[in-house]
Amino acid sequence: MGDRPGIGERPGTGERPGVGERPIIGGGHRPGENRPIIGGGNTIVGRPGGDNTFVNINRPGWGLNDGGRPGHGHWADQWYDHHVPPRYHGWYHGCWSGNWRNYWYAPVIAGATAWGLSALLPRWGYSYGYTYSNPYYVGSAEPMYDYSQPIVVNTYATPGGDTSAEPTTESPETTEAYRDFDQALEAFKKGDYQTALRLDEQALQKSPHDPIMHEVGALCMFALGNYEGAAAVLNNVLAVAPGMDWTTMSGLYGNIEAYTAQLRALEATCRGKPDDAAAHFVLAYHYLVAGHEEAAVEQLERVVALKPNDQVAKYMLDAMTPAPEAGVGAAAMKTTEPEGSSAAGASPTTDLVGSWAAERDGNRFELTVNEGSQFTWKATPKGKQPITVTGNLTAAGNALALESEDQGTMVAQVKSDGPDQFQFIMAGSPPNDPGLMFQRVK
Repeated sequence: MGDRPGIGERPGTGERPGVGERPIIGGGHRPGENRPIIGGGNTIVGRPGGDNTFVNINRPGWGLNDGGRPGHGHWADQWYDHHVPPRYHGWYHGCWSGNWRNYWYAPVIAGATAWGLSALLPRWGYSYGYTYSNPYYVGSAEPMYDYSQPIVVNTYATPGGDTSAEPTTESPETTEAYRDFDQALEAFKKGDYQTALRLDEQALQKSPHDPIMHEVGALCMFALGNYEGAAAVLNNVLAVAPGMDWTTMSGLYGNIEAYTAQLRALEATCRGKPDDAAAHFVLAYHYLVAGHEEAAVEQLERVVALKPNDQVAKYMLDAMTPAPEAGVGAAAMKTTEPEGSSAAGASPTTDLVGSWAAERDGNRFELTVNEGSQFTWKATPKGKQPITVTGNLTAAGNALALESEDQGTMVAQVKSDGPDQFQFIMAGSPPNDPGLMFQRVK
């Protein structure tokens, strides 16, 4: 694997940080119950038509796990299992899994995962006074892909949870993309970064929803000294996906000395250009890869000061600042008991099958769920055209996942207020997000 380079010095030694984990939420399910239901304490309901078994809802751990490799029960494992193509498993060891606050990551429900600034993205029409903006992207500079909005991430988990096997179907275009990407990785290991970048871009044209291909493209730009381009790609990717861990990164290089030299060049650029936000953002990313979290915080603080509109840097910085536990959502859930209930009585539950509506600040949201847990989500932002998304819904205790093939996954923390009302706060919401209060449409 090679030693991780220290900060501003030759490579240093050091073991991987220890493993830490948080309690798993929920357990069990209501026998014979196939309808999507939220609330009821630890009530867990599987998706109709499946085996109705509970899939752990994992929260991020304080402290690093073993690089996000499967078998440790962390959210990073779920990222590896569900968003890393099986054909990458021979070299992709794992992802970041460090000190992140809960509003940065979503829970995992039946294989549905969400990361980062999902509530700030326009795809679901939910944004609460924010929209994503990439402060480093210039359209003409990177014509092969529009990095003005984060990508929709592919999901590779197979039915039944078997992520070790190759997908049963693969389009010719996807096969070509993997071929180009394999060649890009070979060129990168040989130090031919220009060829690696060209091949990586070819692969992305055929498989644009693969965040690891994007991340490798950013790594090529870093190696070539194009920090503005690398920052534009990384800002996009890190809004929806974790970065590589050190084992994965070091394995891409033919030797660690090459990486160390490139890191030293970036550090020198940052020292010589203290106002270059792009370079400092890329340096923060690499410090996180190498496990230098305190140094990464210093770089992110500088980036936020230079680029106040860099929401990704701000959220990364906030996520690395320990704070009292406040749940998966950014805001604490409403705790008042619905009418007719009591603290000593059974916890309220909400059967989601039916039609629901919520309004906030002149924006209207409609959710329809059928008996098969298929949903239609319609958001009508004030003065704008409606946004409609369809897909499959999974409910598990205090979490809800809406999975769309075209628009990715929206995960929310929810709280039942009885049979005809529930509160909904999208994972990744800013701390002051009041959420939505959905009412059943009679």
